[in-house]
Amino acid sequence: MSLEHHLIQASFDAAAQQYEEHAILQRESLTRLFERIDDDLKTPPAQILDLGCGTGWAVPEFLSRYPEAQIIAADFAERMVQQVPKHPQVSPRVTDAHAIDIHAQSMDLVFSNLMVQWCDESTVLKEVKRALKPGGLMHMTTMGEHTLHELKLAWQSIDDQPHVNEFVPAAKLADLTLQMGFEDVIADSEFITMTYASVIDMMRDLKNIGAHNVDNNRPKGLTSPKVIKQLTKNFEEFRTEDGLYPATYELVYLRAKKPSDDKGLSVRIK
Repeated sequence: MSLEHHLIQASFDAAAQQYEEHAILQRESLTRLFERIDDDLKTPPAQILDLGCGTGWAVPEFLSRYPEAQIIAADFAERMVQQVPKHPQVSPRVTDAHAIDIHAQSMDLVFSNLMVQWCDESTVLKEVKRALKPGGLMHMTTMGEHTLHELKLAWQSIDDQPHVNEFVPAAKLADLTLQMGFEDVIADSEFITMTYASVIDMMRDLKNIGAHNVDNNRPKGLTSPKVIKQLTKNFEEFRTEDGLYPATYELVYLRAKKPSDDKGLSVRIK
């Protein structure tokens, strides 16, 4: 997928004010990611980087779990960062995940909830590895290849242009993580389905969280009423028993460790 990163930044800046109202999936993903971290961490992390922090949803959870931790809440959307909760142990930072404004080997944990799918994954992984202390952990969620498959199929008979973002398969992401020099890599996924009263509501919701199509080959301009009508008709086969329109997301979890000696790499794909 070839993304227009300046549009992604502008999109999330524009969505900042209404983001928390609409980001139901992001909230659920955050909860599930914390459950995995709780099961994985043997000692409390002293230095935490929340990469792609958005409005700082994770900050209160981190402070509650690890009251002694220092937290850097980082995002490239300035209006998102402006909403990060104020706390003496929290340092809000506007920075790009492709070139993180952070000291090398300074973090015990790099945490990222539904951010890396908007990035060049290899560059971000390289930056995360640079930021981590030897033995430090990375826990991320991202979108998998089957995300919004209903919407993608509904568009196919209308034209051959990209209307839904393409995402990296979990296995390929795990392989890439290994190539970047991480060890103990675990990648697995699960499906979460949200439902809407109409296709318009679905597309509006994606826009309200800044997550609409940003592929640079996408069609430009507004979608006509005629096309919306055809898209809704194509969606009929996916409607639920109670008449709602489903949007299925493949939520991918990625866990990896920065090795102390850069040896003994292993991977498990579930």
